[in-house]
Amino acid sequence: MLAVVPLGAMARSKHTGRTSGLRTRSGLLATLFATGMVAGEQRALADGLVRCWGWNSNGQCNTPADLGSCSRVAGGGFHSIGLQSNGIVRCWGYNNFGQCNTPTDLGPCSSVAAGFYHSISIKGNGSVRCWGFNGYGQCDTPADLGNCSSIAAGFWYSMAIRSDGIVRCWGDNEWGQCNPPADLGPCSSVAAGGSHSVALRSDGIIKGWGYNGYGQCNTPAELGPCSSVAAGRFYTIALRSDGIVRCWGDNGYGQCNTPADLGPCLSVAAGYGHTIAIRSDKAVKCWGFNNYGQCNTPTEVGPCSSFAAGVGGNHTIAIVGPPPIDTDGDGHPDSTDNCPAIANRTQADCDNDDIGDACEVAAGASDFNHDTIPDTCQCIADLFVDHQVNGADLGALLSFWGPVNPGFPQADMNRDGKVDGADLGHLLASWGPCTN
Repeated sequence: MLAVVPLGAMARSKHTGRTSGLRTRSGLLATLFATGMVAGEQRALADGLVRCWGWNSNGQCNTPADLGSCSRVAGGGFHSIGLQSNGIVRCWGYNNFGQCNTPTDLGPCSSVAAGFYHSISIKGNGSVRCWGFNGYGQCDTPADLGNCSSIAAGFWYSMAIRSDGIVRCWGDNEWGQCNPPADLGPCSSVAAGGSHSVALRSDGIIKGWGYNGYGQCNTPAELGPCSSVAAGRFYTIALRSDGIVRCWGDNGYGQCNTPADLGPCLSVAAGYGHTIAIRSDKAVKCWGFNNYGQCNTPTEVGPCSSFAAGVGGNHTIAIVGPPPIDTDGDGHPDSTDNCPAIANRTQADCDNDDIGDACEVAAGASDFNHDTIPDTCQCIADLFVDHQVNGADLGALLSFWGPVNPGFPQADMNRDGKVDGADLGHLLASWGPCTN
């Protein structure tokens, strides 16, 4: 039977690109290693095993015996999620709303998140999938969302960062938690609390919005640039660029009382009312609500590389051991990265061949406009975007011949500052209907 937590005020384009000539990931990697495009200082490290402790009312801490090594974990109200090293998503615990029924057609994923009763993942091609309780539309991924690089889940809503850095939210919006500020700008990560949202902007500044009854959206003025952010039920945690942890908002359980001896940390996470941090020595520290032992890290756990705690949950999940291999340092483990040798945070894959655009271009695919998207996936000579390259496009190009004109910059297709013979040659070579 489900044990109830008091919730208080909160209880309620694919393209048809032509064949690029790159056939397999293994063959591509061999090419990249041969050309010296893989960083040499990375060590070969294995993903770790998952351990869980704290409240286990619905088996959320009963890690499947056959789970194996994982690269990421997430915790919901009463269920847990593990992203296996091969990209397969596994869920266990409370399943009355199907939040543990991973879609059979999901395929390999690069990231996972969990709301109170729903689950989210980013597929290998960057698209977002949700399943479980959908009473507030939190599983209705917007049709125009596109590829994403980061996800988060609150009690009854979902968040994602699109590949262009823009934050999108959907689901319960009673407190405005799904209304990102108009001046937010591009972001690198997001976190979702009970009914408040937090984003880490690309410049390291943290912005919060939504329910603010405990000041959880009032980012301290002196906080400074940060590298990571997390959100509990009614409070917010930030990891400053210097590794120092700061918390603000509800402190009824001492979850914002950062231990004096904590020191610099590598990452942070938050549960219903407990806070977790991995110190620079990989040791796990936890403080706050501990009625279910969620802050009692088992002595045999040792160094950890990643961990999570559900926003409405009272259990802690950790990946024990060294971090997964991430050769290019883009936040996607090599085991699920479609371009493991070159930073490709958005996992853009315009032709859906499981090889990232950045890798295809690095291995020789034509990229006339230098945007890391293979020419086989776009038609940049179609200046009027009418799905054909014809006399209208040619006339426009010739009209803007010479130094690039700010009024019609697309005529400078290779972005070299001028419209010249190179652009003309590309246009003539693309003449006819645009099929990609």
